[in-house]
Amino acid sequence: MSYVLDQCPVCDSTKQRELYVTKDRHYGIQGDYRVVQCEACELVFLNPMYEDSELVPLYPEDYYAFRDQSRKVGATKQIIKKVLGYEFEAKDPKFNNVGKVLDVGCGSGWLLARMHDQGWQAYGVEVNKAAAKLAAEQTGLSIFNGTLPDANFPANFFEYVRLHHSFEHMSRPHEILREVFRILKPDGTLFIGVPNYSSFNARIFGRYWWYLGVPVHPVNYSVKNLRSLLARNGFHIKTLTFNSNYSGLLGSLQIFLNRNHGNRTGDKIALGVVPLKMLCLWMAKIFDWCRRGDAIEIVASKMP
Repeated sequence: MSYVLDQCPVCDSTKQRELYVTKDRHYGIQGDYRVVQCEACELVFLNPMYEDSELVPLYPEDYYAFRDQSRKVGATKQIIKKVLGYEFEAKDPKFNNVGKVLDVGCGSGWLLARMHDQGWQAYGVEVNKAAAKLAAEQTGLSIFNGTLPDANFPANFFEYVRLHHSFEHMSRPHEILREVFRILKPDGTLFIGVPNYSSFNARIFGRYWWYLGVPVHPVNYSVKNLRSLLARNGFHIKTLTFNSNYSGLLGSLQIFLNRNHGNRTGDKIALGVVPLKMLCLWMAKIFDWCRRGDAIEIVASKMP
């Protein structure tokens, strides 16, 4: 059952204000969801909040991370990559040596398969049963179907743990980071990629922001509260960068245009126009340079 939060799930402040009551704009998930912001650390979160187990059934079967990713990159992305020299991927840190890697929220496992081919001992955690099954079938790797705490990996086990656009899907951030700290080796590396609620697009579009993602994004972060959250759980930030694409601007515009036509994004006219994608991609890179891009990427290590 959903539950009311009297305290911020990051800083424990009791001061919060309602931003809006809104709905899912992507997948047709029914219901209205109350979004609030902590007045102390500026975290944005659902209140009432939902347990992760309640959110799992809400994901549609066609959720992007659950799809078979073995097919080639689409023609549009190939054009943009060639013309602009831009990769549509997370900027994972470079390693001198391989070891054990854990991808939390691994979806269909395509990234793990690539890392396995590079010599890593690859493990995955995925809450969606069908996606976990697909990942295991495609890769032959160890994929745990469930939450990270339920996987109960050994302590000091991994050289690298990554949470790429999965951390914002988890309703208890302290619990997750405590578990990551436990299973990560003393010299291990943590990578977190999340949407940035302090981005220009989030501030402009508000409830129509592409990455707001309620209810499957129960928490939305900024640099300020991510720094605090990581420090409270024993992590030191080594690098903090912004890595955004055209979706934050063009997708938000599409949602705004379709705001009166049901819950789903609907006819994606703007999202299908390649010149608009390229223009919005350049703007996204400018926003990143201003440190107001839509996606934060952090590389961190355990504090000594």
